Amino acid sequence: MKIVTLLSDFGLRDGYVAQIKGTILEDCPDTTIVDISHEIERHNIPMGSFVLETTTPYFPKDTIHVAVVDPGVGSARKSIVVECETAIFVGPDNGLMARASEKSGLESIYEIRAQEFLRKPLSSTFHGRDVFARVAGMIASGRRPGEVGPRISELEKLPISPPRLLEKKLFCQVLHVDTFGNIITDADDKLVRRIPLEFGEHVNIWLGKRKLHAQYARSYSEVGKGALAVLLGSQGFLEIAVREGSARDKLDVNPLDKLELRF
Repeated sequence: MKIVTLLSDFGLRDGYVAQIKGTILEDCPDTTIVDISHEIERHNIPMGSFVLETTTPYFPKDTIHVAVVDPGVGSARKSIVVECETAIFVGPDNGLMARASEKSGLESIYEIRAQEFLRKPLSSTFHGRDVFARVAGMIASGRRPGEVGPRISELEKLPISPPRLLEKKLFCQVLHVDTFGNIITDADDKLVRRIPLEFGEHVNIWLGKRKLHAQYARSYSEVGKGALAVLLGSQGFLEIAVREGSARDKLDVNPLDKLELRF
């Protein structure tokens, strides 16, 4: 029995998600379908990338992940299947699946071109159903990823520069803002352990010419109500949080914004 996960910005008010599920089940009726999220902000590729990257490692090997945050649907962007050591990803080649694929041990990338893998009639505005769901269902039923079309050499990636730690300064970017307003940066746990900082010490957060004061903490409860905390969060990245408040409201940042932390 195959597991197929779904991630999209479709929401649940309309029938779009049900149509995707029905298309998958039509080709592989015994598939187990799991919803990762359908509440990704509309057209927010960085948000979808983060949720995909941090969620897919918790699924069994060879799970098929269908990801659809696709503002370029109907354009020249490629439709692809990414075969990895521990998973298969199906979706648009717009940066959405790059970080998750690399974390899963990227092996091969294929562009979806074979007509038998496309649902007929093919909508120019709903590739989630007519391309990606159809491909996922056929792979779940036993078809090989390489059958969908020619192999390509690389994925489109998000415009994220690697975080840099220079003495007592950390230069990083916002990866995601979660439902609590916590700001999750691209500084991972390995980099965080190199920061010359003890718990309880102060951190200055610079946003251009704005400076905010925070405290380096183990958990949200170690700072006062309404205070800023900098900590290693549950997703394995450095977070900026406000206890019982919203760091996003306080800092007014969005995904891919640049941050500088001084210790």
